[in-house]
Amino acid sequence: MSESKDLIKEAFVSFFFLGRAPVAPGTFGSFGSLILAYLIVENIVDYSGYLLLGLCGIFYYIGLQIAPWCEDRYGKDPGIYVMDEVIGYLIPIGFLIIFGVDLTTNIWILSFISFRIFDVLKIWPAKDLENMKGGHGIILDDVAAGFQTLIFILLILQFNII
Repeated sequence: MSESKDLIKEAFVSFFFLGRAPVAPGTFGSFGSLILAYLIVENIVDYSGYLLLGLCGIFYYIGLQIAPWCEDRYGKDPGIYVMDEVIGYLIPIGFLIIFGVDLTTNIWILSFISFRIFDVLKIWPAKDLENMKGGHGIILDDVAAGFQTLIFILLILQFNII
């Protein structure tokens, strides 16, 4: 029974085992999030932005509950834990939809690449948030990267760069 519960927890934190990728698990988790967002946006047109942000809240809550188990099993801020990337990537996409931005192919690509860059660079306040205890420290740096991505894309659009 405990083994099946552990498998369910691992499936969640690794976003259907994408976090088990031998290289760049965060990129694989972000790509899984891109696919999830794209499927929702294309198939649930009405209120898809709100749905994506609602999923962020649900994933955050569940991720906080499972984080101690994950850190006990895999160490502090484990690479297998990619639900933080999923949450972080859904934030800019959800808000862009709510703001009425047309999600062109260029926006999808730019959002993915810029999110990965902000996630890796950990520009303030992301680095400070990463130092928080428990699940908040695992997740909030990616939330910050998500908002940094959102601001970056809005600035790009404002100045007609793409």
